[in-house]
Amino acid sequence: MAFIERKNSPGVRSRRSFLGTSFAASLGGALLRRNVSEGMEIEELPPGVVPSNPRELLYPTPEPNSKIFSKESGSFAASYPLLQNVSETSASISWALNTPSTGWVEWGRTPALGKIARHSEFGLNPYEENFLSAQIFGLEANTEYFYRTATCSFSYQTAYQKTISEPQYSEIFSFKTMGANRDHGSFAVMNDTHNQKEIVRAHCKRHNELNPDVVVWNGDLCHRYFFPLIAKTAIANPCDEPFAARRPLLFVPGNHDKRGPYAHVLKECLTPWRQPDPNFRTLGYNAAFRNGPIAMITLDTGETGPDSEEESGIYDFEPYRALQTAWLEKTLSRPDIASAPYIVVFCHVPIFNTNGKKDTPPTPPLKWSAYSNLCAPFWGPVFEKHRITLLVAAHIHRFTYFEATPERPWPQITGGGPLPANAAGIHAEADNERLTVTAERLEDGSVLGSWNYKPRV
Repeated sequence: MAFIERKNSPGVRSRRSFLGTSFAASLGGALLRRNVSEGMEIEELPPGVVPSNPRELLYPTPEPNSKIFSKESGSFAASYPLLQNVSETSASISWALNTPSTGWVEWGRTPALGKIARHSEFGLNPYEENFLSAQIFGLEANTEYFYRTATCSFSYQTAYQKTISEPQYSEIFSFKTMGANRDHGSFAVMNDTHNQKEIVRAHCKRHNELNPDVVVWNGDLCHRYFFPLIAKTAIANPCDEPFAARRPLLFVPGNHDKRGPYAHVLKECLTPWRQPDPNFRTLGYNAAFRNGPIAMITLDTGETGPDSEEESGIYDFEPYRALQTAWLEKTLSRPDIASAPYIVVFCHVPIFNTNGKKDTPPTPPLKWSAYSNLCAPFWGPVFEKHRITLLVAAHIHRFTYFEATPERPWPQITGGGPLPANAAGIHAEADNERLTVTAERLEDGSVLGSWNYKPRV
């Protein structure tokens, strides 16, 4: 088995304090913390709907940031760039808008840039109201690149009269592509932030200290997508700093990221991966790449219940999960993935039952399940066959760790929830001798546990 050592230090001294007591009080107090940690679903309501329970206000729609990217400042952009989907040969970049605009990304091997990427389709350059994006292809592995975004406000007076502004440029940022030919790799994980910008800021502060190769946002970024403003504020610009402009962001969808009318346009903010195999073109959030000795794999668990019981027929997750199973089997057989010393899989809903019961189907009316009993029969055997090192999940709003067993020869870890009492971060570093994974309490920096894994090969 991969697991070789566990060091628990639940009472270790605090190394920092991100979230003060005033912040804890502002997010609802002990009663609300208890409800969230127990998995209570709390609704986010559209305008004009009066909540029947004060707990329904736990996840409010974030207020727009105003320090840097306000409309009043004249900024066409509403966020710094979001660097995403960085692999060995490609990357994508998106950014939020304050006004209908067109734009592009300038990039190159040096700060002089020299190349342009833009999301043009059918002879039309992009014209968007909320987000612009572009994908860069033809990159080399383990190589540094530079880029900046260009945004031009654009308006139509008539079909023959149009107004376009001079471009506004972001500052120049740099990033490094992924690749197998490195003897070191690292990542950090945050999850279940549920609109709580202070929690995201605390995670980002820790990420700035750790400087991981990639940050995984492992689902339930927001509670529900009833407002177009949510993605701009809670996802694209939660910090008023370039939290994902230099450090790649890897998005893994959660069950709450499927809820509400604006969940359908989340792909404008968090750009899907382009699958090279045409059989899997509809799998937008399944990633597989080498981060040095670590093969990183993402899966989309979807909703927690059967399609027939969810959202009046809007979901079609059952064939989607089956297609992911075929993709997972083929991907884990790829030479670059199969030869990795460590394979780490990320998905939002746990695959192993954290309640310790044989089965926990969703319980009406909350439709809450502690693990994906719909994905486990598909993916669990594939994990075992290909000897994955670790599964990193979320969803249950508390930190847990389950060691590998003879019946389930892969360990599983989950991060914390959206309130200071149970918020936890996960980070990892690997070389060719060991992968070390650490979980920390976000509120005070205390170490919840640290685990070492031997190479698979």
